[in-house]
Amino acid sequence: MDEAQWILREAEKCLYCGFCEAVCPTLPLGPHRGYGPRGRVSIAAEAVTRGELGPEALASIYTCLTCGACTVKCPSAIPVADMVKAVRRLYASGRLRAPRAIKVKVVARAARR
Repeated sequence: MDEAQWILREAEKCLYCGFCEAVCPTLPLGPHRGYGPRGRVSIAAEAVTRGELGPEALASIYTCLTCGACTVKCPSAIPVADMVKAVRRLYASGRLRAPRAIKVKVVARAARR
């Protein structure tokens, strides 16, 4: 099974429960949920289906720390960090295209109480 097929198979396991989001260190810093594990799983699946990454999707993939905290909390044990690394490999090898260069801007949001 190639990496693209593996990514799609793993993405299908997502229950969209959100347990992973509570432990993701980058989700609070990104502008939307694409900067969290559920968003990255969806982005990875869409990227291999379409064969390309948009600038925002690419930024989401490259801001992941690949710490694996999300996988520990995931009831389906989806290896999000491994999926992110696979997407990075596919992009670096030219199997996924990106329409243009990107600039990543991460802004910390103030914690609300």
